[in-house]
Amino acid sequence: MRRILLFLSAVMTVTACKYDVPVLPGSGGKTCEVIVVTPKNHWDGHTGKRIRAFLGRIQPGLNQPEPCFDLVNIPPRQFNESDMFRRHRNVLAVEFVPGEKPEFEMFQDAWAFPQVVAKFTVPDEKAFDSLFDLKKERIEAALYAKEYQRIQKVFKAGQAVDVSERLQASYGFNLVFPDGFEFADAAADFGWIRKESKDFGQGILFSIRPYENVDEFKTENIIAARNNLCRRIPGPAEGSYMATETSEPEYAPVSRPISLNGYYAVETRGLWRLEGDFMGGPFVNYLIADTANNRLVMLDTYLYSPRKPKRDLLLQLEGIARGFSTTPKTNPEQQKAQ
Repeated sequence: MRRILLFLSAVMTVTACKYDVPVLPGSGGKTCEVIVVTPKNHWDGHTGKRIRAFLGRIQPGLNQPEPCFDLVNIPPRQFNESDMFRRHRNVLAVEFVPGEKPEFEMFQDAWAFPQVVAKFTVPDEKAFDSLFDLKKERIEAALYAKEYQRIQKVFKAGQAVDVSERLQASYGFNLVFPDGFEFADAAADFGWIRKESKDFGQGILFSIRPYENVDEFKTENIIAARNNLCRRIPGPAEGSYMATETSEPEYAPVSRPISLNGYYAVETRGLWRLEGDFMGGPFVNYLIADTANNRLVMLDTYLYSPRKPKRDLLLQLEGIARGFSTTPKTNPEQQKAQ
């Protein structure tokens, strides 16, 4: 299996570069689903337990338990005999070869596009433990990167062009929204873009302000800025507005620095609630350093989907925000929002 992976990866890379056109079939599988290719006895034993404890752990920032990834075990022989399995978008393979030197390999778009294939070749479970600890965060980052790439590709094919054009013209940055999203409110330094359906509501708020100092990236200052932004979002009850849930320690917002499409940013996950009403849900906030324009851009994605799964709908919003980029030149005088 290892030799097949290496061969196919090389062939696909050379062919794609030579012709500069897509040569791979589209990948399949559900959102955040990972096929784990390893013998069933290892999946039911220690190896499977380690993989489930990390990739299958409860995702932070949701108000109901959902795993980061849905994991499906496929035995090696079944995987090798099936084009459908090989074309799954997320593949993690663990091969045990007694006496073999531990090795880890990562392949992008080996049999389909977009696709991540992560491969461990180890002599025993002890060796897998050590190597998995070193590589698990890299694997997770690659899986999410491909999920965002897939979302962006799908949304670009059916994007809300009027929303994108307005963002570029009035605010000097780019985001791709799918059809169904529209501006709900706007000002020179603020915008609210949302999609409302019968079963759920998705939205992204944004604000723009001059960069002052590095303290603005501290969690407490991000939450304060987010609450100021969210006060502009009214709830259905008179006087109600969106705020950050901070009263329950287990739901406290969590921040981490990231590279967002090449920009330095801090990602903050948590829950929002309505002051003066009884609505709430998850949010993912991005505070982005737009150094070329000496400004901070805050993108706040939120979801309302009562009593239903939230992970995948929230991931769609993350995919939109992760596509952030600025136009080459931004007019210092922001055009007045239409």
